[in-house]
Amino acid sequence: MNEAIELLQSVKEKHWSAWLANDAALIEKRDFLGIEHLLSAFGGMGSINDLVIHPINGHEVQDFAVDKANRMLQEILGEIWSLAKELYNDEIQAK
Repeated sequence: MNEAIELLQSVKEKHWSAWLANDAALIEKRDFLGIEHLLSAFGGMGSINDLVIHPINGHEVQDFAVDKANRMLQEILGEIWSLAKELYNDEIQAK
């Protein structure tokens, strides 16, 4: 998650970097609400899945770097979602 937070902060994406930082802090404290809140970022319209890093969206990124930044973001988010879903499922099964 730190990699995603750093990427988002580097392009001045405040909303989602703060969201992930908050969830990372909760998860670090072993607070299951962090996993649940993190997973909620991935569903529905306006979710983190819809995020496109681009100057037109107010991000500080050069035009030539837009595609690379978005590929990196999608790769990192895919890993985050997979790990969070695995932790979620493990916790639910343990109950």
